[in-house]
Amino acid sequence: MSIKVSIWLRRAVIAAAAAFAMQAVPASAGTIILEGSDAIGFHCAFGDAGACTYRDEAWTAIGGADSRPIAVFGNTVNGSAVGSGTHAVVDFANVAAAGSLSNYVALYFLAGSGCCTEDDSLIIGNEAAVSAYLTAGGTVMIENYIGGPAWDFAVGTGGTGNAHVAGVGGGLGGGSCDDGEAVTADGMSNGFVQPPVLSCWEHQGYEKSFYAALGFTHSFFDAAPSMGGAAGFSGLLSSGVTVSHDTPEPLTLTLFGAGLAGLAGLRRRRKKAA
Repeated sequence: MSIKVSIWLRRAVIAAAAAFAMQAVPASAGTIILEGSDAIGFHCAFGDAGACTYRDEAWTAIGGADSRPIAVFGNTVNGSAVGSGTHAVVDFANVAAAGSLSNYVALYFLAGSGCCTEDDSLIIGNEAAVSAYLTAGGTVMIENYIGGPAWDFAVGTGGTGNAHVAGVGGGLGGGSCDDGEAVTADGMSNGFVQPPVLSCWEHQGYEKSFYAALGFTHSFFDAAPSMGGAAGFSGLLSSGVTVSHDTPEPLTLTLFGAGLAGLAGLRRRRKKAA
């Protein structure tokens, strides 16, 4: 084998290995998702089929193929269990009741009584446990996040998050209830589709430019116009892609395998020559 081919093979193996390693690391590691909708805690709890479809898309996104259940904290609007049509879910009244958080693939925090604004009572006093969970690569999703300081330990807004939230409870004001959200290409690649009209899918919109500086660069839904949608706001904003987006690309796996095979063949030839 020529020196040029040998060098090419080595480079191919290194490049493929690097690409494989980058894609094999769970993309959900340390991911936080800010959700401006109460479709799970409110509409699905009342039996709206479209809302429950969205719920299961969310569970698939944050649960993936991991066999561990998703821990759901808080109460729905009518006190019913959250449930699931896809991934295993376990409901808890509070974080302490869940035991070791490492037992769960993701943590979902319901809005207060399932509707409209974040429930800070669920996180106050549990910051250390949730912070350690995120550091270890966990995924946390917050229903109806309004930029409250209780979540600053994880989101990192320095007390200014609320000033960059439109809608219910947001410092920017705006609409209070809208179905004008629009799923993005990023959202579709992470398993979401455009939901049907629920009479009110969205309550909050998050200013993309502000939150992007904190690492929230994935907008799965653009906010409704009344929630600042036309001005660059998101209705479902994430600091990373979801676990449903973790699988290495087939081409990367092929290159990786071909590179290893080529390197093995090169070593055999060198042994024979020696």
